[in-house]
Amino acid sequence: MDQSAQMKLTAPTLSVTDFNLPSLHLLHDEIIATLKDTEIHLSEFNDDSSQAPLLSDSISVLKQLSCIFKLISLVGAEVLNNAIIDGLQRLYDNGDNNDTALIMDLSEAIMTLDRYVEFVLLTESVEPTLLLPVVNNLNAHGQKPPMTVEDFSTFGSSSVIIANPEKNFEPLSALNLDTKLLTYAYRSGLGVALLNQDGNIDSNDQQKLDAMSAACALIASNSNSLFWQAAATAVTDIAAVLPLNVSQKHTLIYVEQQFQSYLPVMDTRFADLVNFACQRDTVEAQQLREQYASNYLEGDQLDEMKRFLFGPNRALTDTLNDIIQSQINNIKENVDSYARGDSINPVDMQTAQIIEELTELSSALRLLGLSNAADSLITAAGAVSHWQAPSPDDFDHLLLALMHAENATIAMAEMHTPGAIYLPLNNQHISLHQLNTSYDTLIQESRTAIASAEQAINDYLAEPERDMLNIQNIPGMMRQVAGALRFLHLPTPASMLGQLAIYIEKRIESGRRIEDDTLAYIADVIMAVDHHLDGFENHRPVSKQALDVGQQSLSHLLAA
Repeated sequence: MDQSAQMKLTAPTLSVTDFNLPSLHLLHDEIIATLKDTEIHLSEFNDDSSQAPLLSDSISVLKQLSCIFKLISLVGAEVLNNAIIDGLQRLYDNGDNNDTALIMDLSEAIMTLDRYVEFVLLTESVEPTLLLPVVNNLNAHGQKPPMTVEDFSTFGSSSVIIANPEKNFEPLSALNLDTKLLTYAYRSGLGVALLNQDGNIDSNDQQKLDAMSAACALIASNSNSLFWQAAATAVTDIAAVLPLNVSQKHTLIYVEQQFQSYLPVMDTRFADLVNFACQRDTVEAQQLREQYASNYLEGDQLDEMKRFLFGPNRALTDTLNDIIQSQINNIKENVDSYARGDSINPVDMQTAQIIEELTELSSALRLLGLSNAADSLITAAGAVSHWQAPSPDDFDHLLLALMHAENATIAMAEMHTPGAIYLPLNNQHISLHQLNTSYDTLIQESRTAIASAEQAINDYLAEPERDMLNIQNIPGMMRQVAGALRFLHLPTPASMLGQLAIYIEKRIESGRRIEDDTLAYIADVIMAVDHHLDGFENHRPVSKQALDVGQQSLSHLLAA
């Protein structure tokens, strides 16, 4: 049985980064169009050297693209794009198309940059070192020295990348420390840091900040993990960086949540924490920068990412999926015709056709790396070759093999779809196509319920008397959506809505008028979840930033 029959495939995500993913998503179409034009111009120059002015046009546009990559801190793309510019300039200056090796390397580089942008959107990981072979191939044409992994490992040179976050974190409960006391000490200082607005603190507040710093220092002395070293560095003399900006506040709140291992460390805020800590001008920060520089993916992990990066892109996987689904449907029709006995062809001719189609489909799947699904089809073809008077079980076994193939190709296509929900598939007899249809329906119905809740809040605001009847159904709506989110394996937004439902229910029972500020916090939570679902519905990268805002607003509500 194919692995995808047990679990939907996922793109290899082995690191977290503070790179701003939404910014790349907004620019994605423009970037891809620019690269496609460059590819066309290079091809035309390859056919006719008199088309060299087209290269000049591409160079000008790509220089603008480099500025964009620099602006959004996508350093790997910037480096590769600059190498492409240098190569195109070399061709333009020479004025002929005889340098076939350079043209081929440029073509590969343009395609790789296209794939890399898609890779970042899909995996939410930047990993610029993946591009080193392609960059160095181009640089070799200009006699430039090869770049190394160390060129990307220095803090400040690019977005922060935390390789294997789980390995760089130790739960506080595993360190045999007084968790309750340490949590209390950290929270006392956290309250001061979050509320300070002018950088001025009194002696009492300073003591609380010192307790916060001491708590993290004690943990760091018992754990050399990158997370706790960064936490200790971030809060050392925290008074010197007050008041905090919104991002820094979110980061320190995230640290507090890790005292109870409340959230997984596979989170962008781990990278935010390291970024914040490494920016400090202290001895501890310098030591942390050195520790960060030694944190990188292992060779086999990079190889796994390379296989994904240099594999088929989304357009190709979508096309292949459509073709294979059509082939599967054709086989099903032929099997159905065989079973009903309404074919004009002899039985042996019908089985020969089914076997041939199964064999061809198996070969196609094997080329795509879906070997388990391919093997199941070969086994099924062997069974068909022995059909004399096939039983219903014989047909069921064949259809099951076809469903495994269908599931494998759907999973392959979804690996290249931003915002796709990857859910466990524990029942091998379930079709992913049917399951995905159910998931899509569930998301749509959840967003409809959220829209109804938002409308109820608007009706409540529009009513001068603030009639509680307008919002009395909101808790039920939120519980309904929370249940759907749990089914979709989205525990964080589900928990947010569950807690919000309880809060609103208590306010309704008390009969107290809900203030505008409180309603704004409630709306933040609801809209944050809606934005999260919107990403899944429209197949775009799902930003965690919206959920962060929602969680912050929920904290305000629960603390009131």
